Amino acid sequence: MYPEILQVSDMKGRLYIACLVITTCLIFKISTGIPLNDLKHTDKDDLTEVTNGYAEAAALREEIATLKERMTMLESKCASQKREFITTEANLEGIKNNHILRRRAVTRRIWRPEVAFQASLTTESATFKLYDTINFNKVITNIGRAYNKRTGIFTAPISGTYTFNTNIVSEKGHYVEASIKVNDMVTVSAISDHRMSRDGKHFTTWDQGNAVAILRLNRGDKVSVSVQWPQGSHVIHGVGKSNFSGYLLRSHGRR
Repeated sequence: MYPEILQVSDMKGRLYIACLVITTCLIFKISTGIPLNDLKHTDKDDLTEVTNGYAEAAALREEIATLKERMTMLESKCASQKREFITTEANLEGIKNNHILRRRAVTRRIWRPEVAFQASLTTESATFKLYDTINFNKVITNIGRAYNKRTGIFTAPISGTYTFNTNIVSEKGHYVEASIKVNDMVTVSAISDHRMSRDGKHFTTWDQGNAVAILRLNRGDKVSVSVQWPQGSHVIHGVGKSNFSGYLLRSHGRR
């Protein structure tokens, strides 16, 4: 509690005592029936007592006026300090909120790293067999360096939710089924069929297969695209037409 508030309470007590003394003098006047201005009929002791009472009452009135003035000043000062306290408290709250926002921003930078890659097959006609991993050898983007262009395998650098996409175009006269695989487990597949028609002619349009997978991975999980079906040799048309890409949606690391 502020010292000024205690002073105001003390002044109010003193005012109460002063008012009580004045009221007592007035009661004395009324009960005795003696005019206070005509005290010559009383004895000397009574006259002295009443005179002292007048002097004390005058002093009390003067003190009351002084106390009122000081109390007004103190109340004004208390109100000012209260406003300053509210302003200071609001500023501290703003600093606290700003600190929380900065801490959250730092947390996002630490636990939400950017991971993304895209690679394409540059060979015009690349031959693969069953279960072969397709090596998309031209790296376009590799943020986080999680994709290995020599092996065609993406290794998750951090646990999280990822999305992957592959586009496959088979060479003329071939059929290719390629699947996005996590470790040794097949998830989704893309099919491209560019075999000859019954009349012995090739289809006039290119057939591009597409597959998208949204996967929850642990750190160290490996994702790749491999030929899954059917038996025999299968030729994929490259030159940028077949590609593999992926990126991190959200990390699952501790904050």
